[in-house]
Amino acid sequence: MFTNRLFYLLIMVALLAAACTPQVAATPAENKPVTLRLAVADEEGRPSDPYVHEFIEQTKTLSNGSITIEPLWDAGANTTAGFEKGTIELVIGGKADLGLAASRAWDTENITSFEALQAPFLIDNDALAIAVAQSDVARRMLENLSTAGVVGLTLWPEDLRHPFSIPPNKPLLSPNDFASLNIRITSSGVSSMLIETFGGKPVSGDDDYQGAESGLRQGFSLTGTPTATGNVTFFAKFQVLVANGAAFEKLSEAQRTVLRQVAEATQKKAIAEHPSEGDAANAWCTDGGTIVLASDEQIAAFDKAAQPVFDRIAQNPLNAELITSIRELKAKTKPSPGAKACAPQVTQQNPTPSAGTEVWSQGLPPNGVWQAEITTEDFVRMGVLKSVAQSDWAGSYTITFDNGKFIFDWRGEQGQNGKCQAGYELVGDVVRLTYTSLYNCNNPEEDIQWRIDNDGLHLHLVAQEGDFVGMKAFFEAKTWQKVETWSAGLPPNGVWQVELTADDFIKTGTLKSTAEDMAGVYTYTFHDGQAKIEIHGPKITVSCMQVVTVVGDAVRLKNVASPDCDGNAYDDVQWRLDADGLHLHLISSKAVDLKTMYESKPWQKIANS
Repeated sequence: MFTNRLFYLLIMVALLAAACTPQVAATPAENKPVTLRLAVADEEGRPSDPYVHEFIEQTKTLSNGSITIEPLWDAGANTTAGFEKGTIELVIGGKADLGLAASRAWDTENITSFEALQAPFLIDNDALAIAVAQSDVARRMLENLSTAGVVGLTLWPEDLRHPFSIPPNKPLLSPNDFASLNIRITSSGVSSMLIETFGGKPVSGDDDYQGAESGLRQGFSLTGTPTATGNVTFFAKFQVLVANGAAFEKLSEAQRTVLRQVAEATQKKAIAEHPSEGDAANAWCTDGGTIVLASDEQIAAFDKAAQPVFDRIAQNPLNAELITSIRELKAKTKPSPGAKACAPQVTQQNPTPSAGTEVWSQGLPPNGVWQAEITTEDFVRMGVLKSVAQSDWAGSYTITFDNGKFIFDWRGEQGQNGKCQAGYELVGDVVRLTYTSLYNCNNPEEDIQWRIDNDGLHLHLVAQEGDFVGMKAFFEAKTWQKVETWSAGLPPNGVWQVELTADDFIKTGTLKSTAEDMAGVYTYTFHDGQAKIEIHGPKITVSCMQVVTVVGDAVRLKNVASPDCDGNAYDDVQWRLDADGLHLHLISSKAVDLKTMYESKPWQKIANS
């Protein structure tokens, strides 16, 4: 790992070396401060993130503040072309001074400089990818960008790209497995040609797809828990750092030297910190992904099927020379270990193991508000990658059915929130949700089934476009509980009682030893804004007076200081009176968790107060 200090020293050594070459001294005017816009195809948080920040910070330091770089993250998002292709267009068109976009996308602009890097199955291990990045091959590719009005600064390897299959138990192990499938790729002429050669249809990330080209570090961006073919490597993805030619020429010689030397040091840092394919595979497996390995015969079939793509790339004289150079490097570079096969340790299952045999109700779901707390573990159990479950799914969900109007509300564990609505109608034996508001809801339609039993509302996702695995987990992982309508005002006067056993407390998560201490008869007396709670059990005796006030939509029970009760403590509760007794619901508390005491059983009236 390179420390910032070592990074700084690397640049200083390079600058001192450059200083040994006779140069025309730069005048102060030549080093006037400039701000350069750096268009980055990736969003923040992706593997390129730390090297973008390092490049920005070290450029400012080494230029003594004469160069400030402003990053434009996800720069292609506001372009017609989008992502990497859009980012490249920003740099070529002069709307960005600098750019960072992957090598695979440059041929979409008829720039063939990096096509040799995508020659199918040529660069198939980390050691070779690193050797190529540090070789004359990379230098020639970067220099060739000048014909497009772009200055190539550096490139570094990011990951190896494999086939991923989306449906479970249907890995992509041979070219024939791609036939008639939608395969997600990032815009690239070579990638499109390769998928079409295998009989698949290349599609963008927003389309429905059954397979994908991706890296083990990026697999989380795919739907569900995909299966990677770990020893089939289409190509190696490289990040390419460039400058707009006109913007670069406007800089002073000293400023151009700083950019070149910091770019060189950035590449060295990226290579030094490059995670191995083995480490990436282990992380993918830990996250819940699957890796399979093709046989030698299947790998040979891939090589043979891809030969027309290889031949088309080599028709370009420069590409042919570069491919020959890469083959020479491959012959003398010891290959690094690749990914090993693995399967997730978590058994995926539905809460209703035989959803297909369930008897679902007819007609529309009953009106009402329903809630479920769906954890990371719930989503993982249903087949969602752990990292995706944590970042994108886990949280508190509320859904509302109201005479043909469906409302979806989500509060994520990471502080996110989302809300959207749909209309719903009966279509055959399913209820079809048609979204009218797509904020945080990207699926236009979903077909579901429903039934209600003693433990709540059960939902079953029948069909849907997009992330079927994630939405199936949302609908099916938990039984939905109806949100009760609580009464307003003070609780009804009277003496109310429940008898709570140790088992009542244990069932809600209390330790057995603590539960035995809390068992007993609980009595609440309410009278005109005053209350008294009494607990009598084999191991506990408590008597506490409280003041009862309405606070918002809750009732606050605040203790009056006494030997048994903390005068600063209070509980906020809601209440309703049903035929089976007084129901209490604990909202918040400054004392210990008394949820079991309030909610385990309806309180029975034993006397008037």
